[in-house]
Amino acid sequence: MERNGATKTKAENNLAEALRDRSRAFLDGEITPDTKVSAVAEIYFAELDRSDKAIRTKQDYKGAWKRYLKKPLGNLQVREMRRVSIVNKVLTSIRDNNGSGAAKLARAVLTAMCALMVRHDALDDNPVREIESLSAKRDKSGKKARLITPATASDALQLFHDSEDAARWDLVDVQDVLSGLGCRIGELLALDWDTSVDFDQGTIWIHGTVIRVTGVGLIVQDYTKSPAGMRRIRPPAWVVDILKQRHESLTSEWCFPSSTGTLRDPDNTRKYIRRVVAGTSFEGLHPHDWRHYVVDVLDAAGLSAREIADYVGHDDPSTTQDLYMSRGVVGEAASAALATRPALAA
Repeated sequence: MERNGATKTKAENNLAEALRDRSRAFLDGEITPDTKVSAVAEIYFAELDRSDKAIRTKQDYKGAWKRYLKKPLGNLQVREMRRVSIVNKVLTSIRDNNGSGAAKLARAVLTAMCALMVRHDALDDNPVREIESLSAKRDKSGKKARLITPATASDALQLFHDSEDAARWDLVDVQDVLSGLGCRIGELLALDWDTSVDFDQGTIWIHGTVIRVTGVGLIVQDYTKSPAGMRRIRPPAWVVDILKQRHESLTSEWCFPSSTGTLRDPDNTRKYIRRVVAGTSFEGLHPHDWRHYVVDVLDAAGLSAREIADYVGHDDPSTTQDLYMSRGVVGEAASAALATRPALAA
């Protein structure tokens, strides 16, 4: 543990105070209105480490605390968290400076920490529930148009097919397959030939995601973001054809490996995608944009919300994990709807 101060003496006093709060919190397990928020964080993350939450979730939550919340809130007392204005100011500042995604992650962490304070009767209510929306700010023109739509998909794919960099970084097939699967990038990079792809049945079993674990490196987490993400789908035939071609040419166990045949890093993949589209009309393209595109195509084809959720692995809070795991092959109607591949130049 470390603390800063304007002078050596003040820094030592701050450290002693923090150690006292931490020691008290862990010895008696009590959180009071006088407890520092940083001490609550220590208790919360100890509980989080013991939970069955995904490794990536644990890492993301700890990172959000360190990057966004610790400095503005760590030295406050729990009693000061009763003021909704303080919480709102911190989270909206994160949104404005770091984006709505970072703000929503920070809100999730703060919600859980404040819930812990409420359980210890140090707070009467959870102030995070009262804050304003953390959606990205919009100008007077309204909602920003999506980069990838049924009208622009062909042009976006053509950009990658025409790019030497995209070919060198093996991004052409990545973009093509994302446009047919609508899966998350980590799910795509976790696909392997032995357990994920069944060429005889024409199905894909999505059952993991690639994550980076501190001190370990890249691994395949053997479950997806949510129970709904564990799914066996029947993609359009042209997606299966791309995978067959890759299977014949690759020696790696992974369908979309790194240049050395090992697991591929999702962050690096996103970085190279940004480089390909830099300075074009598709600047800012994110793999998730293809997920939205697939949903749009399926919606336009008349599929129900349940059918679309089954295909792309959207979570449904009212459905249990057992139901998700017993659906069998899903996406029959989705396969038909996506059967027509976005047209490319001859």
